[in-house]
Amino acid sequence: MKIDFNYTRQEIKYTSGHIFKGNSYRCSFIKFGSLYRNPAPGTEVVELYNFQPKDKVRASTMILHGLGSSNIKFLLWLGPHLASAGVNTSILILPGNYTRVENKSVSGRSFLYPDINLMFQFWEHAVVDVLTSIDLLEDMGLWKENNLLMGYCLGGMISTIVAAIDSRIAHTLFMTTGGNIPKILHQSPATSFVRRLFADKSFDAKGLEDKDQLYTEYENQFPMVNSMDIDDLLNSDEINPLFKIDPISYAHFIDKKKVTFVDAFFDSTLPIESRRDLYKLMEGSKRRILPISHINWLPFSYFIAKYMLHKLEINDRVAKKALLKKERIQNPLDK
Repeated sequence: MKIDFNYTRQEIKYTSGHIFKGNSYRCSFIKFGSLYRNPAPGTEVVELYNFQPKDKVRASTMILHGLGSSNIKFLLWLGPHLASAGVNTSILILPGNYTRVENKSVSGRSFLYPDINLMFQFWEHAVVDVLTSIDLLEDMGLWKENNLLMGYCLGGMISTIVAAIDSRIAHTLFMTTGGNIPKILHQSPATSFVRRLFADKSFDAKGLEDKDQLYTEYENQFPMVNSMDIDDLLNSDEINPLFKIDPISYAHFIDKKKVTFVDAFFDSTLPIESRRDLYKLMEGSKRRILPISHINWLPFSYFIAKYMLHKLEINDRVAKKALLKKERIQNPLDK
């Protein structure tokens, strides 16, 4: 079974409007038709919150949120503060989440719904939307060589694939993310709905419900996966198809010097084996283990913003003070 992250690059026709502004930035809500070939109904339009500095753009960052909707409002805090420090900051709403939920579904479900065809559809779509959003920002002059892709949880998993196949990513920051999808399906509290489906004998999970078989296949096939080039990985019929959407399959393509891995010591959402498996494959990257849980760091995004500026080599006092500044939101129509 093949997976396809290809699309035809073209001039993107988009709509954009300032939805609010602060003293040092403007926030635009950008929408355009996805270039993914097979979007689920309700996910066809890409949505991007772009926080643009009023003065010179010194660097760029794109932020990919986690599964569901509740984390997005916290990540949006990063936008005005990083933009006030001179960093054009884009927050992409991934398909199947938040305001892009497909018809008759709930936010985030389809990325881990135990149907390979459905999972492939949403992982493909997410990767294509990230790549085309970077295309658009590049065309607008807002994606700089000095850039950072930050992914939280699901966003980190998507970031692994993007960083492996797109040379435009200068640095990648993984926040509380992991790999080994069989372990996530069978052990994570976030996938309890999956295990309820496995317990329903009328549901055909096509072998995904067999934990022992999955784990054995992964153990036996991973050495082969870890030696594949990118084309072999995407097209091979000899490996479990879950490998094609699994971050652990893409780690060996990434320059570890360009990676920072932030792990949460008290993370109970992603199994420790899932996080450990991905990090072991990222040996050579920077790793920070913080005394946080999977979600309790979100209200304290200031510290992540400060670290992002450090990775972008923006360390002057003015930029750092911008992170502490309380931006006064103004009506964009006011002169």
